[in-house]
Amino acid sequence: MTGTNGKTTTTKLLVAALRHAGESVLTNESGANLRSGVVSALLSAADLRGRIRGGIGVFEVDEASLRLVAPELRPRHLVVLNLFRDQLDRYGEVDTTAALLAEGIAAVDARLYLNADDARVASLADAASGPDRVSYFGVEQLPERLTDVRSAVDSDRCPRCGERLRFDRVFYSHLGHYSCPNGDFDRPTPGVAVTEVTHADLDGTEFTVSEGGVRRQVRCGLSGTYNLYNALAAVSVAAGVGLDPAVTAEAIGTTEAAFGRVEKTEVQGRTLWLLLIKNPAGFAQVLDTFLVGRAQPRVLIAVNDLPADGRDVSWLWDVPLEALTAGEPEVVTAGTRAYEMALRLHYAGTEAAVASSVDDGISRLLAGLPPGGDGYILPTYTAMLQVRRALRSRQEAA
Repeated sequence: MTGTNGKTTTTKLLVAALRHAGESVLTNESGANLRSGVVSALLSAADLRGRIRGGIGVFEVDEASLRLVAPELRPRHLVVLNLFRDQLDRYGEVDTTAALLAEGIAAVDARLYLNADDARVASLADAASGPDRVSYFGVEQLPERLTDVRSAVDSDRCPRCGERLRFDRVFYSHLGHYSCPNGDFDRPTPGVAVTEVTHADLDGTEFTVSEGGVRRQVRCGLSGTYNLYNALAAVSVAAGVGLDPAVTAEAIGTTEAAFGRVEKTEVQGRTLWLLLIKNPAGFAQVLDTFLVGRAQPRVLIAVNDLPADGRDVSWLWDVPLEALTAGEPEVVTAGTRAYEMALRLHYAGTEAAVASSVDDGISRLLAGLPPGGDGYILPTYTAMLQVRRALRSRQEAA
């Protein structure tokens, strides 16, 4: 499992489906997705003779690490979820990341599952061992209220000729239905597709999936269009490995959020939502799903620039924070780049209070919440670890 956004969540959903089907699954549950993290997961499951316990391995793998990990793991199935700008100091632009992924794909003879709605991802079929080894998943339509055209567009050029793509539908960022005006590259028809969304709120999404002409209702307990794609990818791979669709649907419907991804926790009689942010597209989806349109939401945004987050935080200026301003939010910023975040909010029309630390930010957020109220914490990766430690300390002290 690789791609910019959704690796941890999609891996968790697929693992749940396999375990519901009775399979013994080995996975890197902690989300450590570099080569060292995959090796650690394997070592933890090995006996003294080096034999690995577990019938099936499901691993999320960092985009830049796939070319190192894939030849050693020799996966039978390989999933690419999406490609967005992320950690520019490490990956560079999307085309650079795509080239790294293509190198990993070309090194193995795996069945490839690609997001048809992301043109750069769909073009990775060229690196597969043959066209018969490629499957596509995608979304056919979404209610207008679930689409987000405010997101920064990271890859809207034809992967063949470089011409700007034409879009008939945009779901968010550059994900949608596209075609090259020169006829060099069109959206492939997905074999597994969302054909209808029947219900969507903060408690999850109910949708119809078509696979091989057969339609089935699926409910995912995770909200947002980005999690709809994660669930769809898990359904696609589960179908590819021959799981009973009913078992897959049951597993997806009962799986809770992965570490820091739409987690809810109760603290001092208040509900806090923990929503990981790490790039413009993901941040925009969090805003659109949880905050835009909400009156006076209380928000803590914690941004660090440590190596695991990415040193370059210029991406904050590509996030459509202006959409948040209309709701007159009360925002606190924290982390090593708290002032940078506060400055970005200032130019978006929102004045934020700057906390001295993540723990101080949580205190300020809780102080502004009435009993029973909801607060939203949007941290980058290392800030999320700090938030979870601070919340655990408060819960243990209660």
